[in-house]
Amino acid sequence: MRYQQAFDNSRHRGRVLLHVGAADQIADIYVNQKHLFRHIIPLIVAMVGVTGCNIWSDYDPNGILSELSISVSVSDMPGGVSTKALNINPDDYVGAMHDGEKIQTLRILIVRKDGTIEHNRYMDFYGAIQRSYLSVHDIRFKVYGPEEKKVYLFVNENTEKSPIDGISQGKLVDYDFDTLVPGSEFPTETLSELLITLNSRSEEVIDQEVPSSALPMSECHTVVMPAKDHHVDLYVTRAATKFTYIFNNESNVDLNLDQLTISKASRKEYYIPQVEYSEGSDPFNNNYTLDSYNVPNIDNNEYYEFVKSFASQSIPAATVTALSQSIYLLEGKYTDADGEKDSSGNPLNYSMSVTLNGTKYSSYFPDVKQLPRNTHVVVVVSFSNYGTQLEVDWTVDVFPYGEFWLEPGFGK
Repeated sequence: MRYQQAFDNSRHRGRVLLHVGAADQIADIYVNQKHLFRHIIPLIVAMVGVTGCNIWSDYDPNGILSELSISVSVSDMPGGVSTKALNINPDDYVGAMHDGEKIQTLRILIVRKDGTIEHNRYMDFYGAIQRSYLSVHDIRFKVYGPEEKKVYLFVNENTEKSPIDGISQGKLVDYDFDTLVPGSEFPTETLSELLITLNSRSEEVIDQEVPSSALPMSECHTVVMPAKDHHVDLYVTRAATKFTYIFNNESNVDLNLDQLTISKASRKEYYIPQVEYSEGSDPFNNNYTLDSYNVPNIDNNEYYEFVKSFASQSIPAATVTALSQSIYLLEGKYTDADGEKDSSGNPLNYSMSVTLNGTKYSSYFPDVKQLPRNTHVVVVVSFSNYGTQLEVDWTVDVFPYGEFWLEPGFGK
């Protein structure tokens, strides 16, 4: 049974709305304030007698308990994207998005306006049935309203760091979210400073040789919950920058890739993104501009040169060959004030190199000033004959992951 009261002071009159759910009857009565309770109390008594229930049984000082349903999507690579150097889709050479870029586990934390944890729900889609999704629909909670809440989304929290000499290095996100018990205070400051860290020069965010190694993702959303059932569509952001390398060998020489490097890679990253979007941005419609984002690397500290070596990676003459696996590193914000400048005088912050048949070739990433998370850097390295020498040309495209809804067959 539900009881809802609204009061209208205009013209010194009161308005009481009684909704008795069991009998599905609504009594809407306008009375003079002076005689309000003389009219209402007998009606209440009569209705209780008819329905046999207590109309105050659902009253709660915390507010009205309603249903909040949440759908969560993860970014997807926009379809039909081509590089500037070649009219190709990188996915044609690298393969479709793998399970490590999707939702394998999802935790939803709902925090009330006073900082109290209202819900902490964890879902594991991969552990039992090896399923992963780009979107999960209609996850339902009973919450209090009307109230503004924070909804925290944590995805793939169990991913472990790459082992060193066979020794486990622990989880990539080093925090036990099970300790966040409903009714307790949410540790806002602690989680806002929670970091993802990489240690060695060759470590990546995920180990693609391990199927359950999945990109950590997160997001914090503000949700205004009304005093009625409500639905929201939310998204999560991948905590990595993705690099795809494609080699266009137009020469008559068979090449072998020995090593590649990426300079100014970052060892640290905030787990929950600290980002500001431009006014009017809409991530769900691929229409958003990044105004600013924060990184924990102060004064260009904790940057290094990432190195990846190859035992056997051939690039035959007159072929287009892509690395079979992309590279996943942390977002960065390096500024090389004393480095080389582009034609407009802007600093060229990031550089790369490839070693082919024992010879090292290097270049700055053109037009790349910063590398925020959730971006896909596609590098096309083209080779051609220049007399007896090998001429190398570099083209770099940085694509933001677009928000794209898919039907995973879950939650419907």
